[in-house]
Amino acid sequence: MLINDEVQKQVLTILAKTAVTPTADVQQRASALLQLNPGQQVKAEIIANLPNNLYMARVAGELYKLEIPLNVQPGETLEMTFVTADPRITFQMQRPSSETVQLSSFGKWLSDVVRDAPALPPPLEPLVEHPEHAATELAGKLKAGLTQNGLFYESHLAQWAVGGLSVKELLKEPQGKLSPMLSEGDDTGDGDGAIADSRTLPLIKEQLHLLNTGILAWQGEAWPGQQMKLTIGEGNPEQWEQGIEANLSLELPRLGGVEAKLRFTPDGVAVELTCANAGMADMLRENSGELRSSFAAKGLHLNKLAAKDG
Repeated sequence: MLINDEVQKQVLTILAKTAVTPTADVQQRASALLQLNPGQQVKAEIIANLPNNLYMARVAGELYKLEIPLNVQPGETLEMTFVTADPRITFQMQRPSSETVQLSSFGKWLSDVVRDAPALPPPLEPLVEHPEHAATELAGKLKAGLTQNGLFYESHLAQWAVGGLSVKELLKEPQGKLSPMLSEGDDTGDGDGAIADSRTLPLIKEQLHLLNTGILAWQGEAWPGQQMKLTIGEGNPEQWEQGIEANLSLELPRLGGVEAKLRFTPDGVAVELTCANAGMADMLRENSGELRSSFAAKGLHLNKLAAKDG
């Protein structure tokens, strides 16, 4: 879900209970005493704490028991909106104004990052130096490119805190490379008043995109001159069994354009290949045994292989 100002509106419902036995006629008298119209703004002054999330509060000059799912203290004043008195008195409340302003400001900052921050640039270096190295090195280099690109930096910090990662590994990521541990007094980042270092804004933008879409994307050179696009996300359970789905696009010297859709489940992998050039699908099917053997060597079971020209 995209983070914006609307998400920051932390609205909670408070069900107001009268201090006496809540019979129907008492409830009607309480409503008459309030003399409020739906949508009218009121203030609730907390008088005392009671057990079970109940508070004694003064609303519009009358005392009520309020059931409040927040930790508030006597003397605090809450801004509320009167909703209805039927079947019982109900208010709608926002968090204290100081918190609301802070959340709203942060939400606006996130919206500005999504709108204005530059896109994350593609990797400068190919994953491997030569196509002959692809079979042995490409998988490891691609894994490092996906996991050390800064998008999971906060998760890696949490792993480091419990001993799961070393500082050396953290310093390999873009945010780690900005660490004072590696600088020599030439810090060009923002001051303490900034929410985040301006050099990390493209990363934050991409993190928000990842949270919003659930799709991890990588684009760059597999080896010099060989462009590759990869997207990874959760599969659609309405179309096939739940699992991970990856889409890979390549423009190969002999085969031409090839798009591969891989679906990973606990039972194995299904591969669907679409070739831009006519006749290439037949070639791939004829050599499917080599692909199946390669999967088996990696401990993967190839459940299905389909290839078509299109």
